[in-house]
Amino acid sequence: MGCDKMFSISEFIKINRVYFIWIVFFGLLYLFRDMFGLVFITFIMCFVVSSVAHKLRRKYRLNRRMVVVCFYILFLLGVIGFLKYIPPILLSETISFTEQLPRSIQSVKEWADSEFKDNEFIAPMLNQIEGAMLPEKSVVGAWNVLRGVLEAGIHYIGWFFLAMLFSFLILFDLPKLSKGVRQLRYTKLQETYHETADSIMLFARVVGENFRAQLIISLINTILTAVCLCILKVKAVALLSTIVFMCGLIPVLGMWISSAPIIVMAINSGGVELGLWALLMIIVIHLIEAYILNPRIVSSVMHINPVMTLIILYIAHGVIGMWGMLLGVPIAVYIYRKISISDK
Repeated sequence: MGCDKMFSISEFIKINRVYFIWIVFFGLLYLFRDMFGLVFITFIMCFVVSSVAHKLRRKYRLNRRMVVVCFYILFLLGVIGFLKYIPPILLSETISFTEQLPRSIQSVKEWADSEFKDNEFIAPMLNQIEGAMLPEKSVVGAWNVLRGVLEAGIHYIGWFFLAMLFSFLILFDLPKLSKGVRQLRYTKLQETYHETADSIMLFARVVGENFRAQLIISLINTILTAVCLCILKVKAVALLSTIVFMCGLIPVLGMWISSAPIIVMAINSGGVELGLWALLMIIVIHLIEAYILNPRIVSSVMHINPVMTLIILYIAHGVIGMWGMLLGVPIAVYIYRKISISDK
């Protein structure tokens, strides 16, 4: 038997360099995890604006920088207009929603008692639910949730403007930045570039496509919900539409998360009967999303079953929290596509 070769760290790293490159990459992501929201919003803005600018340039042969500048000027004017008129309406509707919450709970209790008090199976459950739905607890809980949403909203508004500035600077000088990144192929980082460049581009494309598709669906759901709320004469349309749009960015599950405030506000506006009509509206819009929008928009991009989406969201939320709700599906699709490419 020949003598075993001495263990060499440099040789070991060289043989397993692919794994070390990815360990370092994910380690950097972990170190900058507190800034991940800013990076993510910047990326989404870059992806969406770049896609729109590319289509406009290809169709009308416009100057790239001129398209980017005009787009951001219009976008900034829209944001300023939104922040000028919408927040006071949202604040007023939020206060009204919270003040009317005890009355809504009382209406639900009275309706449930009149309908199910003699049912020996449902009555015990109603007593437990009524104990948990004390008006005092509900109001305190609602204010805590709203305070958390307000604090997060202020934080993300700051990130939003920073992301808008960063994405503008990136897109304005994108050709030079892309050329600079490609120059890494001729440096000492060439192995890292060749190993990670294609994978990062694939992941970025999957995330961008998924989020763009989800934005379209969320916008359509918001418009349908706002129209239906106006027809049903439910109050706080601006607040509820905003909640629907934000929750709509979470695939499948977001629609149901936004259902509770809609039903509560419907009960505020017209009693339990109107709340049931609101529930029917939510079911119809959800069916439109599941059987018309998702197959035509998300499924055409992601090619993933809604049931599988729920499983992925549940696992991703348990692993990385709220960001898992947003990134769970594109991460799963990326892994699947990467495996499929490797098999070929």
